[in-house]
Amino acid sequence: MPKRSRCPYCGRLFNRDKLDAHVQRCRRSKPQGNPDQRSSVRRKLVLDGNNIAFHMSRNGTPQASKLLQAYRSLKVAGYRPIIVVSAALKYRIDKPEILQSLKNRKIVVESPRGTDDDLTIIRLAKQRNANIVSNDRFLDWRERYPKLDSRLIRYRMTPSGLILL
Repeated sequence: MPKRSRCPYCGRLFNRDKLDAHVQRCRRSKPQGNPDQRSSVRRKLVLDGNNIAFHMSRNGTPQASKLLQAYRSLKVAGYRPIIVVSAALKYRIDKPEILQSLKNRKIVVESPRGTDDDLTIIRLAKQRNANIVSNDRFLDWRERYPKLDSRLIRYRMTPSGLILL
């Protein structure tokens, strides 16, 4: 059976090969009201910025455009995302000026120097009662935060933006 993913706008399930085309159509039609009718879904999201910036990056260089694309696509879908990055990312990212602009607009939060950005993500999600968007499994933190598994959402980057799985 092919893997299926949920449209962030209407909540319907699609095979991955058909999802991108549907998301583009669904985004253009801009449905009124809550795009996801499931009441149990948290609309606040904390994004693992390092994980997204490095996702399928060329030559291992993190890309600021992926952070911006992820934020925009989730915002349009009706979510309230905030991105957490490590303090070291600003030295490795391809366009540090975009990252700085996102920090100035309070879209990106930089974890304090010398602390683990995963811990910052977990604490911020707990504080805001938000889900965590990451393809990381947070294995080092599962014992300390047993409810972490219920907050984790995997994602997939597409030309149309970030899609939650």
